[in-house]
Amino acid sequence: MGGLIGIFAVMAFCWFAAEAALAHAFLESAQPRVGDTVKSSPSQILLTFTEDVEPAFSKVVVRDANGARVDTGQMHPAPDSAKELIVPLKPISPGTYRVEWHVTSIDTHKTEGSYTFTVAP
Repeated sequence: MGGLIGIFAVMAFCWFAAEAALAHAFLESAQPRVGDTVKSSPSQILLTFTEDVEPAFSKVVVRDANGARVDTGQMHPAPDSAKELIVPLKPISPGTYRVEWHVTSIDTHKTEGSYTFTVAP
């Protein structure tokens, strides 16, 4: 009987761990892509997450190699997907840029991360 209780305990732990892992919005894709080199300066960044995010409690900042902010501060959700955030950019020059994101999913879990892309015409 002790073995059966142990099996149920492990199963319950795995179920709760899986539920917790699914309750976070992780970066699924980005345009420009993570680590990508693009030939022309993008006018915006598009971030797609694994679940819906709450824009009011999320923030995305794009910085140049000197740490200066190059986004307009006008981040907004995509009109057709609560999983996507659009980050308009100021005109940018060739160089490497860092996208820093902090998002809150609609179930209030917070995640964060960053990546770089390069503009090299």
